[in-house]
Amino acid sequence: MRNHTATRQDRLTRFQADGFLFPVELLDREEAQEYAAALRTYREIARRAGGLLRQRWNSPKIHLLTRWADALVHHEAALDLAESLIGPDLLVWSTNIFERSEHSPARLAWHQDAPYYGWEGFEGRAIRIWIALTPTSRANGTMLYCRGSHAGGLVPHGFTGASMSDLLQGERAEYEIAPEDILSVDLEPGQCAVHTPATIHSSGPSMGETERLCFAVDYIDPAVRPTHGADSALLVRGQDRHGYYASEQRPVADFAPEALRAFRAAVTMRETRLIAVVREAHAGRAG
Repeated sequence: MRNHTATRQDRLTRFQADGFLFPVELLDREEAQEYAAALRTYREIARRAGGLLRQRWNSPKIHLLTRWADALVHHEAALDLAESLIGPDLLVWSTNIFERSEHSPARLAWHQDAPYYGWEGFEGRAIRIWIALTPTSRANGTMLYCRGSHAGGLVPHGFTGASMSDLLQGERAEYEIAPEDILSVDLEPGQCAVHTPATIHSSGPSMGETERLCFAVDYIDPAVRPTHGADSALLVRGQDRHGYYASEQRPVADFAPEALRAFRAAVTMRETRLIAVVREAHAGRAG
């Protein structure tokens, strides 16, 4: 029988080689259903609320607003998985909801997550855990990974055309995608996939009859340094010996006044910083 240490090392070796890891068992089926129901309720409340909450309901600070999202980022299985890949000190930098409605033509171009995050020293210190709350498959527009695409670090990105369809797909990584390196992230509810910020990935349209719901958490080591201004994050395991991020607090109740204030402050801080990152990157490209 293989021991836990060997299994953990094998998983890390695979992750480092491929730039991703899936499927990983994270939640049981009943937990996944409960989180999916909570997400749908939250989505409806946020959309009715208007203002910043409606605009930013799906990213980047859901964990500051609701106890279900807070519970999910603190889930022991998620923390254990993150620790096995990037170490014992963990911050939640961002939380995100990815939905794809039935028969949706939406798609995302092949891209990396990190080019506009404004991070220094993120290699080996940051991951995204993408948790399926409903089944995911190529038929309903699931994520596609390009194996080994993280190995060369960050690559230039640009729009491949000027049509509205091209613009809505986002910027495409300047990287040759070999068909044999493409893997479809097919998951059952409660399973997850993990990838690095430099892993090139995409998603396609949905031909399915039901919506796809996924919740993603960006875990980082506190040693990852933000550039272009102040940022915030939530310490969920270990210690923060660096102090690069303003400390976030767990919500005591869903949409509590103090939670809403914290959400607004954190979102504004993040967007101010990332706008500066994007402007500098585009100015450098133009020059």
